[in-house]
Amino acid sequence: MTPEIDRQAVQWMLRLNAGNTDAAEQLRFQQWREADPAHAQAWTLLQESVAGPLQALRTLGAAHTQDAASAALRGILVRGPSRRLFLGKTLTLAAAATGAGWIGARQWQQRGDLVTGTAERRTVQLDDGSRLQLNADSRIRLEFNSAVRRVRLLQGAVIATVTPDESRPFGVSTNDGTAWALGTRYMVRKEAEQSVAAVLEHTVRVRSRSGATEQLVEGQAAAYDVNGIRRLDGMPATALAAWEAGRIDVLDASLEDVAAALRPYMRGTVHLTTAAARLRVQGVFSLDRPDEAWAALAATLPLRINRYGGLLTWVDHA
Repeated sequence: MTPEIDRQAVQWMLRLNAGNTDAAEQLRFQQWREADPAHAQAWTLLQESVAGPLQALRTLGAAHTQDAASAALRGILVRGPSRRLFLGKTLTLAAAATGAGWIGARQWQQRGDLVTGTAERRTVQLDDGSRLQLNADSRIRLEFNSAVRRVRLLQGAVIATVTPDESRPFGVSTNDGTAWALGTRYMVRKEAEQSVAAVLEHTVRVRSRSGATEQLVEGQAAAYDVNGIRRLDGMPATALAAWEAGRIDVLDASLEDVAAALRPYMRGTVHLTTAAARLRVQGVFSLDRPDEAWAALAATLPLRINRYGGLLTWVDHA
């Protein structure tokens, strides 16, 4: 068996659990399962692991449960896991369907984190007069004391409008580094392999985990990680922070990047095939109406979009 066969099995399970399968679809599934013994083996493994939890998801229809399950499915579909990892991910899905995902979310909140859910943007006024705007599906932790004001960005994106205080510097930190405010308004976004800082007003000093530093002025942006800092020339800061106004401004980006911006506003998982992910996109799209955004993309790009219940949107090159 291969990771590709595993992904095909997951895709078939979601199709069959979507509740609108016709006889022709059932026949195609039977043909797929009988075409190769490895297909049948992967299907049996998946049935043993997650068939029950998926049915529970359909019955419950709970948004928080679907979000947790989608995170597990994303791991299966995107990473192409080994057999052991595949089992682990499917068991994570099972835990999500029985409520473990909701318990985890409550534990995060009890630890003092500020969180936003799917399609939720939130503005937070801080005691020092500064203001934070959180993108959907974001999580921050405030670490303020007499010496420093630190916002730890654990997930998603935040825009900070900072009240100056020379005795207590203000920074937004991720595991890639810290963007220090020099009397400013700026955005920080946490991505899988890096973080991005975009300056909307005044100046920011970025310091990566490697110790590299870079000063950015209004309109500039940079990506940074454990290896250093890279200027994002040609990517206006205002476009990177357009989620504040509920939209995506795309000058020339991959469909993969556009999908990443839409994901926090969608229930379930969005999976792009490699061919679809490479397509180039231009335009302005609404974050608050992601279905309309995908319809517009499908009207202008060679795409085939299939939806399976509320759990998976599968995007392929047509």
